[in-house]
Amino acid sequence: MQEYAQYDIKDFLADEAFCRWVLRQQPADNAFWENWLRNNPERAGIVSTAKSLISEIHYAQNYLSDEELEIELRRLSATRKSATQSPGYTQPARRWLRPVLLGTGALVCIAALFFIFGNPLGTHTSGRTAHALAETRKTDKWIEIVNDNARTKSVSLPDGSSIRLSSKSKLSYPAVFVKAEREVLLNGEAFFEVTKNPQSPFKVYTNDIVTTVLGTSFTIKAFDGDKDVRVMVKTGKVTVATAHNEAREPEKNQLVLLPNQQVVYHRDEQKLKRSLIGNPLPVGQPNAANLVFENAPVARVFESLQKQYEVQIIYDADLLAGCQLTAELGQEPLFEKLAMICKAIQARYEIIDGQIIIHGSSCK
Repeated sequence: MQEYAQYDIKDFLADEAFCRWVLRQQPADNAFWENWLRNNPERAGIVSTAKSLISEIHYAQNYLSDEELEIELRRLSATRKSATQSPGYTQPARRWLRPVLLGTGALVCIAALFFIFGNPLGTHTSGRTAHALAETRKTDKWIEIVNDNARTKSVSLPDGSSIRLSSKSKLSYPAVFVKAEREVLLNGEAFFEVTKNPQSPFKVYTNDIVTTVLGTSFTIKAFDGDKDVRVMVKTGKVTVATAHNEAREPEKNQLVLLPNQQVVYHRDEQKLKRSLIGNPLPVGQPNAANLVFENAPVARVFESLQKQYEVQIIYDADLLAGCQLTAELGQEPLFEKLAMICKAIQARYEIIDGQIIIHGSSCK
């Protein structure tokens, strides 16, 4: 469940699903990446460079001698150096070449990653943080709510937004929101239902991330002692950015979440990762009607699920054109429904980057 919008070249090289697409060109993978590139056109250059590099390394691995392979890798290293901010190229010891490069798929890519780029894991520190926002409380009037009870505590904000504050959690907010922005501080867990106001974005600051919305409902879990910080969206659209990187390289440190998606910020890695929540629910339909199909094209089934759950299901429409389904889908969890559908058409599903990818073969 990767977040490709944050990837640079070295990340693509180390990603097994990406390498599989480049080297095998399977229909479902083609459909996923074509759709992803349409939605992320600004990343096309990086993807193209990574694809070329993987193809060249794969060719070198299979068709060159050891000596020719080493020379080719040096050449690739020199030509790609401008594509990364890592320190200057240092040739690894020869013993790394044979055991790693003789692998396939992701192993080929990982070998290229370490040979050409080294292991750059640096972080950035800039932009507004929860600490900086907290400093404003020294001069402005802020209200602090602490929930020491076992039950959830309801909080109403000046703009009409409502919050359910979980136990052992703390919320701070100004007595009066300024016109252009609505900012609050959270330590712990809370569910937000934000009043829509396009002229005044609503921002929730924790020690690690900043969550920005115009009007929606979502949950943030950010206890100081937890290894991860989590944002889960129920309705609407939410933007999540790392607090230390909000002002620098936003395309690498910012994610957009849709209903039934979540982002997890791993504090050790200092990275955001997007996925689906554990149990996606029908959006705006707590008691959604059963979906009944009789000899229906499987494409119609997937379209109905997409509409009901507001999740993206990607598949090869031409490949599955002959697949039909007779079934009644009721209150079963989404993943159970997908498992039943895939079993009926001899397919399987995979979740990548908050989207559902269907892998199957023709039913004709």
